[in-house]
Amino acid sequence: MPSGTHAPLPRRTRRWLGIAAAALAIGAASPAAHADDAPPSPRLILLISVDQFSADLFNSFRAEYHGGLRTLSQGIVYSNAFHVHGVTETCAGHAVIASGRHPNATGIIANQWYDQSASVDRYCTDDDTHVAARAERKLGVGPGMLQVSTLGDWLKAAAPANRVFSVAGKDRSAIMMGGHQPDGAYWFDGKRGFDSWGATTAEAQRRLAPLARLNGILEKRLAEKPPVWTYVNESCRTREAQFPLSSGRVFHAHLPPDAAASIPGQPASSGPALPPWYYDDVTVDAAIDLIDGQRLGRSSGTDLLAVGLSATDMVGHAYGTQGPEMCDQMTRVDAQIGRLVKRVEALGIPFVVALTADHGGADIPERLAERGYADAGRIDTKAMLADLNAAVRAGAGIDWDALRPAFFDPTQLVIVGTDGRALGDAALKARIAEAAAVRARTLPGIAAAWTASELSARKVPADVSPDLLPVADRMALSVFAGRSGDVLLAADPLKVPAPALPGLFMMGHSGPSDFNRRVPMLFWWPGAAHQERALPIEVVDLAPTLAAMAGVAPTGQIDGHCLELGGAMPSCNRPTR
Repeated sequence: MPSGTHAPLPRRTRRWLGIAAAALAIGAASPAAHADDAPPSPRLILLISVDQFSADLFNSFRAEYHGGLRTLSQGIVYSNAFHVHGVTETCAGHAVIASGRHPNATGIIANQWYDQSASVDRYCTDDDTHVAARAERKLGVGPGMLQVSTLGDWLKAAAPANRVFSVAGKDRSAIMMGGHQPDGAYWFDGKRGFDSWGATTAEAQRRLAPLARLNGILEKRLAEKPPVWTYVNESCRTREAQFPLSSGRVFHAHLPPDAAASIPGQPASSGPALPPWYYDDVTVDAAIDLIDGQRLGRSSGTDLLAVGLSATDMVGHAYGTQGPEMCDQMTRVDAQIGRLVKRVEALGIPFVVALTADHGGADIPERLAERGYADAGRIDTKAMLADLNAAVRAGAGIDWDALRPAFFDPTQLVIVGTDGRALGDAALKARIAEAAAVRARTLPGIAAAWTASELSARKVPADVSPDLLPVADRMALSVFAGRSGDVLLAADPLKVPAPALPGLFMMGHSGPSDFNRRVPMLFWWPGAAHQERALPIEVVDLAPTLAAMAGVAPTGQIDGHCLELGGAMPSCNRPTR
């Protein structure tokens, strides 16, 4: 190592040195300070998750924010917050945000998986225990699959009078951020309005009552013709373009968007869909209704309102991240966050806003290829699965197709027997998994492959900066026995394991690449001093940081650490209550 340079400190060491330095600075400035002199806890924590809001997306549009994102960018800005795990999906990311635990602890390893004990495809909120107020859900709906406690649960454990609400455009966002015992967790169903969950239908309906007025308004609006998605930001027109697709059709990036493609083998949509931004608009409407109707932040404790803005993810999947559609969405989400923050600010109470994302994402490979990324493209997953099954037949000496996608994710493969159920022969399963992983590593577009057993055996170090963690360790943090696939694949960063379906699905984000893991983390409160903090941190640090502000302790083990924010916020070493 050259003279005068030093090896980088482990991430935990850096973090705790920063906390110690802050504590020493506080002590030096105020030697007579006592615990009673500490800043008061916020009366309200407003936790915002912008689905698929990568750090790249945040930074590329940062100069154009004039609303809520501009306000929050004047506080504490961590531009390199990492989801450390490798399977970067919405349900998993929101569980991490809420709990400060990695997916190998939360049990929420993806949006959906193959439940090997029951040999059934399971969505992450299909908990077989709770029910919805309005929807008919065969496998139930609720947080029962979440194996750990959350920030909301910690607040309730400290003082049952603390109120905890969550609202989002997706059920998986609202349910994971609300935790196990919220006063209400609500999601927009896109058809009738908001729904909620409970132990019984009656309980779910009681929880839904605070949004009854809004639901009445929405039912009337949703019976009308959907609004047309036109530009609110005319400068976004300069991003319009056309891209030929391998299917032979042409994707025209413009607004209003063309009618969405249909899924091959399934009937086309019966009519025009709601524009994505509509989900964010009504989610903020619901959040403001909860603030006003439930008088959040007006009691002596600390209330939590978690808000999941889902439209950015819908746009990213359907159109990519660098077209006119996302450009316009950034203007819209900026305005909606501004509307929400202004309403909280008008309360005149101590509060803090924290904003992050459940995962990131990248642009569509067709546009990337046009911009010089020659390796960008798509993987024919049907051909890949056929190839792997053929290799397994030969390598493991079997006479049936033993590999199937976990739910519909082609990068997680489950081993099934001749009856189509999870294979019970452990020795044979191990041979099949190894044969599949060996073959997968040779396929074009696949960067790496592992068996679940080898990932489960990895000891992931706690002293490696999240941007330097090996890919295998990232994937290991996404493995949970009985839920993860038997074979896990990682596509090359610029390869998409899915066909192009404009308006429906053009781009995924479930891989371990940094543009899928790296997100912003922003903290703001009135009077917050602006700081840019560029060194890497982890998203698991968010929940314990907010808990310290509220003066409550996690009720179980956590993987994250409190971040010292300084200013008018309580510090990490503040006694809990």
